[in-house]
Amino acid sequence: MITKSPYTLPVVSDFNPELLYKNTWLVILHASRTPPHIGLLINGNYNSLTIKGHELNVDVKVLLKTIQQKKIESLFIQLKKHPVFSSEYQKEMCQYFIQQYTQVKANEASCLSPIKLFLQEFYAIQENKQELLFELIERLKQNQYLTVTFGLNVDDKIEEQEFTLPMYTNEKLQEIIKTERANYYKE
Repeated sequence: MITKSPYTLPVVSDFNPELLYKNTWLVILHASRTPPHIGLLINGNYNSLTIKGHELNVDVKVLLKTIQQKKIESLFIQLKKHPVFSSEYQKEMCQYFIQQYTQVKANEASCLSPIKLFLQEFYAIQENKQELLFELIERLKQNQYLTVTFGLNVDDKIEEQEFTLPMYTNEKLQEIIKTERANYYKE
């Protein structure tokens, strides 16, 4: 018997890329893969931590072109607008948090690590080092910090306007990071 993941996100169908040039968005790439990849998009500027290192100041046009060319399953989750801090300051802090890590490494840092620091700083979401992406998204939902979610290349994965996030264990995550790093450094 397959148990259905209780971790879902409501996805709006009318995607307008112009909206990505304003506000703060969590971007989940390879959304149904285990594990997915996450980065932050602030006013059209994408940043993330990868196995290769820092991905900083990627224009949303470039990101969208890559997503379309490679048909990457992607979710864009808008965070509630911060009442005090400017987007520019948030972007600087996001990049600062990413630069606290050299790259994604097993038992050291995942792509989610700098995102957790960002959410702790701006949304008072206490950092939990063991928390996985689907659990963190659920906490953001419960705190009503998510305003809207758009999907690209996920139409076949949406049931009743809901996208189901993949569930996995921390052990599985560390194993996949080790494998990905070994493959990356073998090339």
